[in-house]
Amino acid sequence: MITDDAFVLHKINYKNSSEIVKLLTQNHGRIDVVAKGSRGRKSPFKGHLQAFIETTISCQGRQDLKTLTQAEQSGLAGSTDYLNQVAMLYCNELLLLLNMDEEHSTTVYPIYRELLKALRVSQSVALLLRHFELKLCELSGYALTVDQDIADESTLVFQADQGLVASQGHKNCNAGAFRKFVQQQSLSSEELHGLNRLFRSVVHHLVGGRRIRSRELLRP
Repeated sequence: MITDDAFVLHKINYKNSSEIVKLLTQNHGRIDVVAKGSRGRKSPFKGHLQAFIETTISCQGRQDLKTLTQAEQSGLAGSTDYLNQVAMLYCNELLLLLNMDEEHSTTVYPIYRELLKALRVSQSVALLLRHFELKLCELSGYALTVDQDIADESTLVFQADQGLVASQGHKNCNAGAFRKFVQQQSLSSEELHGLNRLFRSVVHHLVGGRRIRSRELLRP
């Protein structure tokens, strides 16, 4: 039997009225559970398996797919702007694609919880996501640092075997902007756009080039 606080990352319909629920838990990492009958009108799970709301869950079983026995939300869903909602979906998708081990999942749990709080109200969505991606890089073994001998005006690119290196002919951010980002100093609009382009290549590598579907929600 496991009892823990958790966030729902994704749900998949299962059989006639059940769901497979992918969870990020506070103390047990990423686990998958089957919520039997959760799609039924009288299910005790009704309304308690929503994404982005911390939920106390209990489950049991010796298999990788455990059986959910209890779920109770400890918060309420508030109104959130569309862009912020998409950003939350993007974070969930990254956590699923990275498939981190239990130690890293428990490390990222409080970071993810605070990120959701910030994304509900913040107008600086892109910057919040970049800091989250930076932490995921560190947990995945890619410490994004800039060598001291790289000049501030040098443009940065990401190479899987070397990390961040100076390069010419790219529209990414320069070393000075990245240093400001790490130190959580304010960035200009142009610097932020460059940072976004840089991290797009970083994340592409982290997820093994797999498609990130939540990004498509922002296309015209």
